[in-house]
Amino acid sequence: MENNQIQKAVEVLKNGGVIAYPTETIYGLGADIFNEKAVQKIFNLKGRSFDKPLSVMVSSFDMIENIAVVSDENRVLIRKLLPGSVTVLLLKKDNVLDIITRGSKLIGIRFPKKEEAREAIEIIEQAGFPIIATSANISGEKEASSADEINLAVDFIVKGECKYKIVSTVVDLIDKKILREGIDIYKTKKVLGV
Repeated sequence: MENNQIQKAVEVLKNGGVIAYPTETIYGLGADIFNEKAVQKIFNLKGRSFDKPLSVMVSSFDMIENIAVVSDENRVLIRKLLPGSVTVLLLKKDNVLDIITRGSKLIGIRFPKKEEAREAIEIIEQAGFPIIATSANISGEKEASSADEINLAVDFIVKGECKYKIVSTVVDLIDKKILREGIDIYKTKKVLGV
């Protein structure tokens, strides 16, 4: 069943669909970040304002470098913070759709530990591209931390466990400031020296 779930999720993503999937923090909504129609579906499903950017999830440092401009200094910081429960904001590359960043030059990137977000990482590895990483809920409502709590018309729900059930820490690596405190906040403060 486990492997079938991953394969089904990958198939849905490759066909422009939207999945709900467990991360180590909360359930996320995923779509191929290079498919504009699929990304648009996420905004529509969530009832999310089109001026709010979306984060993305990757499964490797190479994937980060494919979609973001990484300075030598930030490369060092990223290797200390990730993989982990931190969303890092970096300068986006031109291949990132504007619909994702909503006019911002920055893109939010998540790269969790495989042992804590196994389904998510396996899906991305098998798909071969990053996916959207936004909470699987109607905008403004409580985040879902189990498959039973998903009440959105997604194409497929991946069943699994969310270890922490609270959000990731968000850090802007361009301005070196923490935008949201969540999991891994103490590690993040130590790495940034704040």
